[in-house]
Amino acid sequence: MRRTRVLIPALALTFAVVAAACGSSSDSGTTGPIAVASIASSTGSASAYGIAQQNGTVLAVTELADGSIDLSTYDDLSDPQAGTDAMKRALSEGATVVLGPTLSPVAAAADPFAQAVGVPVLGVTNATLDMAAIGNLIWRVSLSENAMVSASVNYAESKKSVKTATLIWEPSDGYSAGSAASFRAAAKANGITITSEQTYVDGSTSVDVVAGAALASSPDAVFFALRSAVADDFLVATASTKALRVGGNGFNSAAVVASSGAGADGLIVSGSWNINSPNAMSKRFVEAYTKANNVAPDSFAAQGYAAIQILLAAMKKAKTSSSADIQVALSKIGTVETVLGPFGYDAQNEPTYPAAVQIVQGGAFTLAS
Repeated sequence: MRRTRVLIPALALTFAVVAAACGSSSDSGTTGPIAVASIASSTGSASAYGIAQQNGTVLAVTELADGSIDLSTYDDLSDPQAGTDAMKRALSEGATVVLGPTLSPVAAAADPFAQAVGVPVLGVTNATLDMAAIGNLIWRVSLSENAMVSASVNYAESKKSVKTATLIWEPSDGYSAGSAASFRAAAKANGITITSEQTYVDGSTSVDVVAGAALASSPDAVFFALRSAVADDFLVATASTKALRVGGNGFNSAAVVASSGAGADGLIVSGSWNINSPNAMSKRFVEAYTKANNVAPDSFAAQGYAAIQILLAAMKKAKTSSSADIQVALSKIGTVETVLGPFGYDAQNEPTYPAAVQIVQGGAFTLAS
C-alpha cells in the first residue's frame, strides 16, 4: 500500500468554465480545504481501471476544486488486505471523505472501517459492491452491475432478438459471481433462457475448452461474467462465433479491447459513460484528460472525475466540512451536471443516470443506436 500527497494548483480559467455546474468552495457551506482520500488500484490486476480512475480524480481536483480539497492518493494494490490497510491509514490521517477502492471485493473489505467511524465513501468503480450490507455511508458513483447488465441484455433482446444464451463465469472471483447473478436476473426479466452455465477456474480450466462448451449448443448469445484479466482471452477464443457476445463491466475496458484486437468487434457492453457522449461537459473533459495524460479517457476516468463533481456539489450544501455534514448533504444534492450526465441519488444511495449501451467496432466503444 502506497500513499501520495497530491498538491493541486488552482486553475482559474478552467474552473470558471465549470463553476456554474459544480459550485466553488467560495460559495460552499464548508470551510476548506477538506481532506479527501482517493484509494485506487495503481498496481495489481485492476491497474487498468485504477490508474484511469485516479487520473480522473486528480484532474477534477486540479480543474474544479479551487483549493477546497486536500487530496491524498493511495494504492490498494488490487488486494483486499492492502486496500484495508490503505483505508485504515487514510482514516488515521484524517480523511473526511474517501473515494474508492477500485475493486468491489476490495471495497467490501475496506469500506466497513469508514462506516464504523462515520466517514462517507464514494464508490467510484464498485459495480458489484453490496452497499446495503455495509451501511448508509456508502454512495455509488458508477452504475451497478445490475443496471449495466440489464441495459445490455435488454438491448440484446429488443434489438437483436436474443432468446437463448450461455453464461460463462468464475466462481472463485467475487466480481464474477456478482456479475453472473446480474446476468441471470436480466435474462429472466427479458424472457431469455440461459441454456447452460460454464465455469472457468484460473489455472485449472482452459479458456478454449470453456468457450467451446459454451458455444456447443449454438446459443443466440454468450454472456461473459468475467474479470478483465481473462476477458481478452475469451474474446479471442469466441471471435468466430455467430452468437452475440455480451460482457459485464469487466469487459468495459479500453485495455481489454486493445489486447483482443479484432476479437472484440461486435461485443456489447454497457458502461457508466462513453467517450462519444454528446454532453458538452464530457467533451471538455475528454480534451483536458487527453492533454494531461497523453491518452484518451475511459469510463473509469470519467467516474473518477465525476466523483469530485458530486463531492463539490455536496460541499456546497453542507453546513460544515465535517464528515457528518457531508453525509447529510450527499442526500440533498438533487441533480448535478457531471461528465456522466445529470447525476442524482435515489433512497438507496444508487445513482439514477442511464447506462451507455456500447458496441465495440474497429477497436473502439461506440454508442449503440
